[in-house]
Amino acid sequence: MAAASGPVAGGVLVDALGWRAVFWLNLPVAAAAVLVTVRHIAAARPGAERSRLDLAGLVPGVLCLLGLAYGLNEAGASGWTSPTVLGAFTPAAAAGAAFAAIEWRRERNGGRPVLPPSLFRRVPFTAAAAIGVLLNLGFYGMLHLVTLYFQEVRSLSATATGLALLPCMALGIVSSPLAGRIGARTGPYVPMCLGLGIGAAGFAGWLAAGPHTPYLALLPALMCCGFGTPLCMPAATSALLEAAPADAAGVASAVFNVARQTGSTTGVALFGSLAAARPVAGLHAATVIAAVLYAGGAGAAWAVGRRVRPS
Repeated sequence: MAAASGPVAGGVLVDALGWRAVFWLNLPVAAAAVLVTVRHIAAARPGAERSRLDLAGLVPGVLCLLGLAYGLNEAGASGWTSPTVLGAFTPAAAAGAAFAAIEWRRERNGGRPVLPPSLFRRVPFTAAAAIGVLLNLGFYGMLHLVTLYFQEVRSLSATATGLALLPCMALGIVSSPLAGRIGARTGPYVPMCLGLGIGAAGFAGWLAAGPHTPYLALLPALMCCGFGTPLCMPAATSALLEAAPADAAGVASAVFNVARQTGSTTGVALFGSLAAARPVAGLHAATVIAAVLYAGGAGAAWAVGRRVRPS
């Protein structure tokens, strides 16, 4: 419901108060979240075992993600080979290598790393994390371009664009619970394959988009994208948690969230750079990439699902 209301509320705020209002909206939401957490989320039990925070691994991990996110966001405007972008990617790669080395050494010596490398030796875990990247890369990258398409190519207002996106975003209200019902009977890999396949078909439908394409002709593509991705998301989360040891559930959940956010940042930057000069041609190129990624993800989910017994 929040995802469905976001584009519409954002469009209204942009048209009424300006784009800064979208960011100010986060402040009361965050304050309410902090209040609810403090009042209703239980603290650790007294005497419960606690491990020391792995600061040696955490710092280079954070620096890697910061450099990667900054470089990807700047790539669309400055170009992938600009000094700014390369200057962000180089230290990000070095920090990532340091993070991997520190975490591997800490786990080998019996410590508790912030991200245990042994988790990625589990094929279902790695596959689910990779699918988390693909989901957000394709969906949010395309959502970014579709927003630009409606506003810059079709000259819709921000509010009208939010309303145009409503059929896409609102279908998650239906498909997310449906994923749980299907997954409860079949395991998570069936809804993952279905969601990724439907999403791939939706992305391919955007090849029909042009400067004067009727909205109704684009509606099936919007609906498939909006139905398929939320159908896969809960199932992929479930698959990743099932593949992790019980005592690593918190780490596994964090890995999936980081994977998704990395995919979102990459998708917006990559697809935005494709459409910087030629919006429609860039949109078509991005749809092909997104459809291929989703189809590849469906194939990977099918292959892994054949090897895993549903729990």
